[in-house]
Amino acid sequence: MNMETTPTTIFKAAFEGNLKSVQSFINNVNLKDNNQQKKATTIKNDIVIRKAELKDVPHLKEVCRRTFFETFADQNTPEDMEKYLETNFNENQITKELNTPGSQFYLAFLQNKPVAYIKLNVGEAQTEEQGEDSMEIQRIYVVLDCKGYRIGSLLMKQAEEEAHRLCCTRIWLGVWEHNYAAISFYEKRGYRRFGEHVFVLGTDAQTDYLMEKKL
Repeated sequence: MNMETTPTTIFKAAFEGNLKSVQSFINNVNLKDNNQQKKATTIKNDIVIRKAELKDVPHLKEVCRRTFFETFADQNTPEDMEKYLETNFNENQITKELNTPGSQFYLAFLQNKPVAYIKLNVGEAQTEEQGEDSMEIQRIYVVLDCKGYRIGSLLMKQAEEEAHRLCCTRIWLGVWEHNYAAISFYEKRGYRRFGEHVFVLGTDAQTDYLMEKKL
């Protein structure tokens, strides 16, 4: 005997069909999330972080230029970007920064390729006077293809370990006011805004928020 077709039965069948489709979609999303988490864990286990040396200048030049361009090229003119990259990320400048007392770089490698870095300053090496008990994170960048794999978190952890080793009680940094993803990243790790300063990129004067974390 065939079931009578009524608006109610049609609606019920459509509803149940949609419900199955929604559930299938959720399952696929969860599967993708689980796969992403597994991939992130695998990549995290393959990351090697070490202090940069003079022999790493070519690596630093490569990752510094690439990550800065990926992060800010869309919001700045080609002329300002080129001027900043050539001034700040040439081999002579990087060598000078590596040799500056109180400054150090840490590089993150994935399959022997540089994919991220962090630059730390203490004492007089800080770009602003913040006290002997403070450490500055002057730069931290991850290549675009490797974002989402917690490499930035590993570098932040490295910074805190180094701060503790040097008996620093505070870490501070500057972040562009429109870099909302970075601001959120720092806030989730306990950083809070305490001021601002001007950052010049090429010919463009921009505002950076100053953020700090007490250790």
